[in-house]
Amino acid sequence: MRVPWVLATVMMVTILAFADSPATLPDRIAARVNGEDISLAALDVFIKAARRHDKEVNRRSVLKGLLESHLLATMNTTKSVIDNHNTVGYDYHTQVEQQLFKLIRSAYQTPLEKAMQSANVNSSLDFLTAPLTFNINALKPVLQLQQKLYSSMTTEQRKSAEQLVIARYKFRDTQAEQVLTLWDLYRRQNMQLKVQMHNLNLEFIREAIKQQLTSAYVLDWFETGSSLDQVSRATVKRCIEYALQRELLLQNMGLIHDIHDENPHLQALAKSVTKKEVHQYYKKHKEDFKRIEKVHAYHIRLESQEKADIVYKEIKAGLPFHKAIQKYSNTTGRNSNGSLGWIDRENHRDHWTLAMAFSLPENTVSKPFRSPPKVGDVHWEILWVDQREISYQPIESESVHYRATNAIAQQKLQEKFNTLMSQAYKNTSIQLNQRVLSCEFC
Repeated sequence: MRVPWVLATVMMVTILAFADSPATLPDRIAARVNGEDISLAALDVFIKAARRHDKEVNRRSVLKGLLESHLLATMNTTKSVIDNHNTVGYDYHTQVEQQLFKLIRSAYQTPLEKAMQSANVNSSLDFLTAPLTFNINALKPVLQLQQKLYSSMTTEQRKSAEQLVIARYKFRDTQAEQVLTLWDLYRRQNMQLKVQMHNLNLEFIREAIKQQLTSAYVLDWFETGSSLDQVSRATVKRCIEYALQRELLLQNMGLIHDIHDENPHLQALAKSVTKKEVHQYYKKHKEDFKRIEKVHAYHIRLESQEKADIVYKEIKAGLPFHKAIQKYSNTTGRNSNGSLGWIDRENHRDHWTLAMAFSLPENTVSKPFRSPPKVGDVHWEILWVDQREISYQPIESESVHYRATNAIAQQKLQEKFNTLMSQAYKNTSIQLNQRVLSCEFC
């Protein structure tokens, strides 16, 4: 899972080399970027959250990530990326809200728990001022897709959803009653979850309301109970937006993508890679294309796991494998010294024992393992590979071509990003408060 505000820097030249050295910044300011301040209080919110995952992070390392996000987010290309953001996942504003929620919950876990205890609630549903009741007759015309012609609400359905209140709540006695409309809930779902609502899955809707109230409570507490000043709260929100915009820009460039999705930018660049480039890459990274050609192995077959464990311990204690074969193996392998012979790339698929042996490192004794249940009598095997021959994948093979072209394409995308970052730094005024960043007690 990526954490946007502490995403690893793809290309981070030393920021100090780009920082201006004008008049000293006040202690409450950690950095100033083109006249826009990042307060120390706001920076420390990100520090608290980051340290829940990595105790070693410090102000300087987290600030670098925030500065990079700021630089990328303020580039002219970012707005078009946001405008063209896909409609299958969560919308932009919902993603901002989700990331802010995660940050606050992580940075303020203990005070949030105390606040919930003080409010005497066990669940966010306890904040409801009226029980949840779902009127199917009211929900159905708003949520059901019209003759499957649409994948989302129509304009008329949206207008109705904006007026349909599905939950009423308040987080404290002094707060005016708040309402959650069907549209408030619907717009915060991705396409897959919206389908659950279209299918009138009331249990899902109830759980979604609970999650939304939890998020709303945390965001409300941040505004009213965190003791963070208004300017710093605004800075935190702005940094969250910058981090998300940075991520969207990197996705658009093809530098990061969901493992379940194709990367069209990478694929397009990979197709343009020349044969000469592939050969140069292969020559430089030849060790990456090693493969096992064949292995020479022996085995011991035993009738029970108990016996196999005993033999394995004796071998690990120093009993030579060949002697263990002669002493314990209950197969005809006793007469042939337990040899499985040479197992190559073709015949290692012929039997499960050969496949296991083919995967073992040289001079390695396997732990006892049981035979598959559908191969006859159940037994246990111990394997030993005494020789292994390694070669290299042919330079003209499809595997080499695929791996090399993708690696080269990734390098080109990286270079494009490096150029983008360098240009951004050159056009940006960055002031750092070295005193607070160097504080060893941060």
